[in-house]
Amino acid sequence: MDYKASIVASCWLAVAVISSVYMWLFADKVGDVLFGVFLPVGLLVFVAFIVTIIVISKPELGKE
Repeated sequence: MDYKASIVASCWLAVAVISSVYMWLFADKVGDVLFGVFLPVGLLVFVAFIVTIIVISKPELGKE
């Protein structure tokens, strides 16, 4: 696996772990589910999409 794929995979793995733990711990403690659970998890997924697009669109280093 090249370095781009490992960066993208680790980013999505981190998002999955953070989101799961966040929902498991705070889902019943937050009063408003939309702003307390879905908004932070949605923002994490949005950031993961941005990281994926940036990493994939960069040209290879050292290849000419």
